[in-house]
Amino acid sequence: MPGYADHRTPWQFELANVQPPGISLAPNALRVLDQLGLDEDIAANGQKLDTILIHRNTTKWRALDFTCVDSTFGYPVYSIERHHFHRELYTAAGGEETVLLGSKVEDLLDDPCSSFGTVKLANGAEITADVVVGADGIRSVTLRILARNAGLPAVNSINFTGRVHMSGYTSPVKHLGPSELGVGNWLLDNRQWFIGVKRAELHQDNQIDRSVWAHTTPSMVKDAYGDNFHPFTKSRKFEDIVDQSERVIASNVFEEQDFPSMAEGRVALLGDAAHSMTSFFGQGACQAIEDATELANALQSCFSEQDQQAKTIKECDEVGRMARPEPLTIQQTLRKYSAKREQRAKALVSFSSNYAKVHTANLLYGLGPMVRKLIYAYLPEWGWMWGLKWLYGYQPTVEHMPVVARS
Repeated sequence: MPGYADHRTPWQFELANVQPPGISLAPNALRVLDQLGLDEDIAANGQKLDTILIHRNTTKWRALDFTCVDSTFGYPVYSIERHHFHRELYTAAGGEETVLLGSKVEDLLDDPCSSFGTVKLANGAEITADVVVGADGIRSVTLRILARNAGLPAVNSINFTGRVHMSGYTSPVKHLGPSELGVGNWLLDNRQWFIGVKRAELHQDNQIDRSVWAHTTPSMVKDAYGDNFHPFTKSRKFEDIVDQSERVIASNVFEEQDFPSMAEGRVALLGDAAHSMTSFFGQGACQAIEDATELANALQSCFSEQDQQAKTIKECDEVGRMARPEPLTIQQTLRKYSAKREQRAKALVSFSSNYAKVHTANLLYGLGPMVRKLIYAYLPEWGWMWGLKWLYGYQPTVEHMPVVARS
């Protein structure tokens, strides 16, 4: 169903001025963002999802009311322009005083006998830190270095799904108005972030073409599904949306297959670097935010406990007591973080993959079309909310900060 809403979630490490695709922010990420003071900006600059129009070819199956997400879980689902959100995070993190942009990581040194981890940059500079966090996407340099240091092949453990997302971002569509905002394709200022999916083609040797489609053009997208139906065009054809694109892109779809440990020594992984997933449910960015929240809590608890242990040890020395508490280490803390997050990450990757199969009606025994129609056309909103409780109902917050009360 080209045009059915979805969001892209890979993180980039530059602040650009081009119009990129959107990031999906759901209740499981929005609560901590609210706690950090970003809620007002997200509400002002993002687009809340109110309704999903679901069509099968030219037949409208239903208009799924998604406002019940807000009433059920305390927050809605937003789409927000990617680079705007990156700028907000950049500012919230302290901007140029604390964030170093444009630096390429060449190596990581994590000597067990050292009190610090060391990051070596391509320009020859070195940065030392108590903890090194790799949040560098599906082709994570951090993950490859950890694998190399462990004597394993220095490769990312992602699996190409055989799907290619062909998508884009339109100029303002003049015939659309306020009644279409928040409907179906995540409209924002009459722009559309559209997406369609095609199977990757095979080479002559029967190998899957794993190109990154760097030179995608509107005509390539139209060749893939331009004749398909789209409810927001005057001609009802998708090619009209593509013709108004300011930017089109295509990218292969990957998902994690081996689930490496999310921590090793003083190094932790988060987001797509640890658990890339298909983007059919728009949870990549949300899971990175969950990871960051849980990691922050683990480290805060560790540092607080280390401070308390240092006081206790000093008191023991002063009174000549021999028994001392065993110091809590960063390595132990990161292992606990890893164990906690890996279980949910695996569940999310599996959920996203299975949802993709339902969405494309690709289930065993030919059940896909029937199951898809039962869910998309007939499952009531309360059924959707019940099914999403495990995902949207989990809303981690920063434990040492006040939690925002929602009315």
